[in-house]
This record gives sequence, structure tokens and C-alpha cells, in this order.
Amino acid sequence: MPLFADEDSKTSRDLSALAGVYDGINIKLMKSGGVQEAWRMIHLARGLGLKIMLGCMIESSVGITAAAHLAPLADCADLDGHLLISNDPFAGVQIQNGRIVLPDAPGLGVICKT
Repeated sequence: MPLFADEDSKTSRDLSALAGVYDGINIKLMKSGGVQEAWRMIHLARGLGLKIMLGCMIESSVGITAAAHLAPLADCADLDGHLLISNDPFAGVQIQNGRIVLPDAPGLGVICKT
């Protein structure tokens, strides 16, 4: 079973110390600083031989949808934090039969429900 660094992998500056210690890293957009830093982390981690997991915290569909756009670059994803919010004011990514389905709307595809 692969071992993924979670709290130890916040930004790209953390990754060189993790190579050879972990099999992969867990990237959370809300902790990394956004899509650009997450993209940087993915490519640096691949160069270090690390696997990629996209994770999240309990957050709205905005953050989850943004992270889901990076899912094709990851080995696995745990992007269900928006499902734990009963009052999410946004609609974006959907989980259908265990698969991430991106919205068709422009930009990230997120819409405001109100």
C-alpha cells in the first residue's frame, strides 16, 4: 500500500525532502495556494518519482471544482469535501458512480445557486 505525505506536502518547497521517504504526495488546493502552485507541485513531484493524490478539506464546490480540473494529472483523487456541506452556495463538479464529472459552463464551470 503506497504511503502519501499529507500535512508534510503543502507547497513545492516541501517536496525534495519527501522523495525517498513517501511514495507520493497529497495536494490540497486550499493549503498549497491554488491551481498554479498545485500544478507546479505535480510536475516537481513527478520528477522526483512521487505519485500524486488530490485531496481536499470540507470546502465549497468552488475549491473542489478547481482541484478536479487537475485530476487527469493525478494517480488518485479524494475530492468529496463539498458533499459534506448542506448549504454550499455553488454548483460545480459532480461525483457520478465514483467518477469526477466536470461541469460544461465557462471558466471553472461553477455557478452560484442563489
